[in-house]
Amino acid sequence: MNIDELFDFTSFTIDREPHIVLDPEVCKSCDIRGCTNCCPARCYSWSEDDQKMTFVYDGCLECGTCYVVCHRNAFTRWRYPRGGFGVAYRMT
Repeated sequence: MNIDELFDFTSFTIDREPHIVLDPEVCKSCDIRGCTNCCPARCYSWSEDDQKMTFVYDGCLECGTCYVVCHRNAFTRWRYPRGGFGVAYRMT
């Protein structure tokens, strides 16, 4: 199974409160932006024109890859969603 097929077995219960929050100023000064290449759910996108990082948390797989690859510590909050919210994997 590849990562794209995983979404066929995945559902989300979206919380109105984001579980991951970025500091946009830190993202502006980043020269690597590893999150845009490493996030398997493609939740991060960088706009060169606007010099802005966009994060869409409602499709987050909660894997922690972004937290590991961010060498600038751009997160003002990184935690798992509150109970009852977030990703649910259905493997059968």
